[in-house]
Amino acid sequence: MTEMDLHVHSVFSDGLLSPDMLCALAVRQRVNVLALCDHDTADGLAPMAEAVAACRARGAAPELIPGVELSAGADGRTHILGYGVSPDSQPLREAMALIRRNRVERGQAMLDALKRLGVDVPTESLPERDNPGMPLGRPHIGRALVSLGKARTLEEAFDRYIGDGRPAYVPLWHTTAAQAVSLLREAGAVPVLAHPSRMGLAPQMLEALIAELQQAGLMGVEVFHPSASRRDIKALESLARRQGLLVTGGSDFHGDQGSRARLGGLPPGWRDPPADLQALREAMRAVRAGVMNGAALGTGSRAAAATGDQPES
Repeated sequence: MTEMDLHVHSVFSDGLLSPDMLCALAVRQRVNVLALCDHDTADGLAPMAEAVAACRARGAAPELIPGVELSAGADGRTHILGYGVSPDSQPLREAMALIRRNRVERGQAMLDALKRLGVDVPTESLPERDNPGMPLGRPHIGRALVSLGKARTLEEAFDRYIGDGRPAYVPLWHTTAAQAVSLLREAGAVPVLAHPSRMGLAPQMLEALIAELQQAGLMGVEVFHPSASRRDIKALESLARRQGLLVTGGSDFHGDQGSRARLGGLPPGWRDPPADLQALREAMRAVRAGVMNGAALGTGSRAAAATGDQPES
């Protein structure tokens, strides 16, 4: 069976491991196919490709699928993975640059909110300003809270302080989910709905959302994710295959100690991963060919201009 992990993060967003470290870990864990899907940035893709090439020169390396995870949606819980993304897409780059600027403001607002609660997070507990990753985000602040003894784990830091509805939570503004799908299609990527089980939607509402996004160009669903129960997986896989959507899976690995996510750690029950991986590869080729032939969705520029219309967590 092909061991694969189609959803991992690096230091170029909010992960803890560099591309070199991710590649080495993938080799140790016998993960043969790896998709780097950093949040709202493609900056790590070139370093990741270099790391894979270096690993291959030493004798073993995973196949790399270039990806990105766009944050979107009116409630901040709709994330869209883009497989085979071209980081040279101007509309996508503009949209991600705006998201980055919004993150800078939101990061400071969360620190201010924590200070009002009597929790002063010192600068030395946070990433350096020239850190290659994304601007200060909730995982960065959560890890600082753990280091300060304000929480035992990252999950507890979210539950007590910075999770949705918690005292130091500050919304982040992003594009709509349909616009994110269109942006990714224009960038030559295959859009896939990430970790739907984390969205907290009733089954009928989730099915309606997937149908709506499919009309915008959604091509798959991340069925196998640590957040999905056996019942979730059964329902999601049935829905995806019934709708002719791709089935994918990933650990959402960030590298945090104590987290349920580990590289290559997918829920059991995936009947034929190699066939679904091949279907994803074929979809990537088809979308890329469509972009080259001018057949991509033409809404990307409008989507980039509209970024900031919706709040995100």
